[in-house]
Amino acid sequence: MNDNPYRLPRAVVPHRYTLALEPNLAAATFVGHVIIDATVNEAVERIVLNAIELEVSEVKLDGQSVPFALHEATERLEILAAQEQGATAIEITFSGILNDKLHGWYRSTYLDADGVEQVIATTQMQATDCRRAFPCFDEPDFKAVFDITLIIEPHLLAVSNGPEIERAEHVGEGPAKVAVRFAETMPMSTYLVAFVVGPLSATEPVMVPRTGDADNPIPLRIIHVPGKGDLTAFGLDVGAFSITWYQEFYGIPYPTQKCDMLALPDFAAGAMENLGCITFRESLLLADPATATQYELQTLADVVAHEVAHMWFGDLVTMKWWNGIWLNEAFATFMEIACCEAYRPDWLRWTTFSLERSAAFEVDSLASTRSVEFPVEAPADCDGMFDVLTYQKGGSLLRMLEQYLGEPEFRAGVSHYLSKHEYGNTETGDLWDAIEEANPATPVRKLMDSWIWQPGYPLVAARLDGNTLVLAQQRFAYGETDDPTVFVVPVHLCIDGVNSKVLLDSPQLRVDLPSSESSVVVNAGGHGFMRVAYDDALRARLQRELPKLTIIDRYNLVDDAWNEVVAGRLAAADFLTFAEGFAADRELAVWQAIVIGLKGVSRLVEGDAEVALQRRVAALVGPVITDIGWNPVAGEGDLRAKLRGLLLNTLAVLGNDPDAQARCRTILAQGAGAAAADAELVASATNAIAAVGTDADYEQYLSNFRTATTPQEELRFMYALADFPQAAQVQRTIDLAFSGEVKTQNAPFLLNRCIANRRHGEMAWGQVRREWQTANDKFPGNTIVRMIDPVKTLTAPATVADVQSFFSEHPIPQGAKTLDQILERQRVNSALRERENERLATALASDH
Repeated sequence: MNDNPYRLPRAVVPHRYTLALEPNLAAATFVGHVIIDATVNEAVERIVLNAIELEVSEVKLDGQSVPFALHEATERLEILAAQEQGATAIEITFSGILNDKLHGWYRSTYLDADGVEQVIATTQMQATDCRRAFPCFDEPDFKAVFDITLIIEPHLLAVSNGPEIERAEHVGEGPAKVAVRFAETMPMSTYLVAFVVGPLSATEPVMVPRTGDADNPIPLRIIHVPGKGDLTAFGLDVGAFSITWYQEFYGIPYPTQKCDMLALPDFAAGAMENLGCITFRESLLLADPATATQYELQTLADVVAHEVAHMWFGDLVTMKWWNGIWLNEAFATFMEIACCEAYRPDWLRWTTFSLERSAAFEVDSLASTRSVEFPVEAPADCDGMFDVLTYQKGGSLLRMLEQYLGEPEFRAGVSHYLSKHEYGNTETGDLWDAIEEANPATPVRKLMDSWIWQPGYPLVAARLDGNTLVLAQQRFAYGETDDPTVFVVPVHLCIDGVNSKVLLDSPQLRVDLPSSESSVVVNAGGHGFMRVAYDDALRARLQRELPKLTIIDRYNLVDDAWNEVVAGRLAAADFLTFAEGFAADRELAVWQAIVIGLKGVSRLVEGDAEVALQRRVAALVGPVITDIGWNPVAGEGDLRAKLRGLLLNTLAVLGNDPDAQARCRTILAQGAGAAAADAELVASATNAIAAVGTDADYEQYLSNFRTATTPQEELRFMYALADFPQAAQVQRTIDLAFSGEVKTQNAPFLLNRCIANRRHGEMAWGQVRREWQTANDKFPGNTIVRMIDPVKTLTAPATVADVQSFFSEHPIPQGAKTLDQILERQRVNSALRERENERLATALASDH
């Protein structure tokens, strides 16, 4: 008998579930019946599977009733009957609840056109919540075929993993019902099972060609709340493009019969890759391209492409256990960017991915970071893997590998991996081995193991020694370190305009240069997961040649410089001067890096020094926006429009510029619905006016939130309510978040934004602290640690002490590692402010 409380014994293996479920939406309950066809590999005294929050009324083995026991603590159902080796049929009759915690089979609600609440029953099984919907072998390597029937009222829509194949009148008590049966799935894991029932609408299917089978296209639909069909076209376009592009990239046809994408009113995560039945938050699937910003559309495209990528990598080939979830998500992150780069080349998606890499650096710079992969015993241990290190660091590492190998070589390895393991389960090493088999000259496993199993990343120092470039690596840290970690670092160099590659797999490497006057870009192209520290001579040469550098290389120079301020190796005043050296740049990504630094600098001063900093910001940003134009230009690209919006907001908020603020009021007065309205300027003005908003503005924003016609507009106004300048206004927003009017999927993020408020973050933290138990009872568990993330920006010594001591007594078990990182970053930020506050104020005072 297996004594591991988290792993089921392997003696009994399921291969088919025949499942029938009948929900009662009004009562929030369901009844069900399942037959699990299984193979008994060796004689057993009892059969053990998973179940929790279910009432089991009868269990039969091969048609005979048998005794059973439910164990709540271990979430198990024990069938107390011996079974000989061979085939068996496990038959279970059960009932359960449609919960309101957004996991398992749960309730989602919306108000219809008449203001009447309507109920949807929908699912979220990852990681271990399928057992809340029906008894099952709820571990990813117990793959099986699912034959699902839903018994529903005839006016409701029902969808599941397979297409509907049969609809018959159901004979039973009460009102008339129909039994809707769905096609069998391919063998798949329980965490990918989905079934949704409710008063929903579906678009007409888009028929996407299936590679190698022209007569069997893939029907693609969006399922949505009635009345939102006009917001589906963009999502359908991205979905169809993604399916086609991935079939070509992977060299493998789409692995299942159809693709339904469901926009749900209540959803704890962003989206979920259920096979053929992908679920989303509404804001990540429904949009109006005429009023959405580039970022809002890009985020939607990213998420659709991410989930469709999983149909192959995750669903067709699946990790054996939850320690492998990082690769599942990292790979889908890598693929979403590659796919969106192909979908909209003008968005420069690999360039803007630099922002996400920087977010990973921020966490990975901390002593409390973690290795990308780590042992997972309890499935709950993997909750901490759904973070920036899995998605953004993991995706960055795969991009680094792809760029080192070459895109065709990387693709060949991935295709080999998927073909070799289709319908199966794998460990991380299986991917590296498959890529290495396709590229035998590169030590792929050795290279990747150095990044996956070691926390942190290298700071690569570059210095001149005569005609030699000396590269040295040291694990990056905030402050001094003698950490001996050595990474296998693929370094791209651009020496006097000529590209080359070296593998830095020791503490130091010497590279011959054409001359002692050579200019060198280290990490050229910017795709390595490293920061670079140049000596003075090399940095000076780069600054003279800024226009010749790629956008990502320029982004990295700014990003690395701000990070040196945080680490205590560069003065904030020197960063300001350095950033002003980029005044001639007109690329969005470079300005995004500059603005991140400027926002960080603005947190370091107050009073007269803050006013002086505002003047510096306005002097830097004002001429740039004047140069590109205050108003949209016909035919300009999305990123130029987005740059204008960024600069306008920066000038109005960080620059506190009255002219920019007046322009923002004019833009909002014209109204988002005006034909000439530019989405970027409207969104930018929305946030800028909130920062200086009156009580009348607050009432208008609250009304706009309540009456918004798109998910993006609703969120835009909701979050802006947290940015207002008066304590009473922010207090109203905090109360709104706890009131129940804001959906529980969004409320924690609204509170997050309140804690991030420059003037009133401490007040917001105090209220969240007092309402801690309420927040934990009301909000999805995975959102709690995200809710309090901005406490890292609260740097007053008394507040730091309060936050640190509160969490020593109130741990967040499902986000323990992330909480450690937030608390460490708060201490880093506090030390930064203490170091810089007077020094920067003095430097700014000398500007007069």
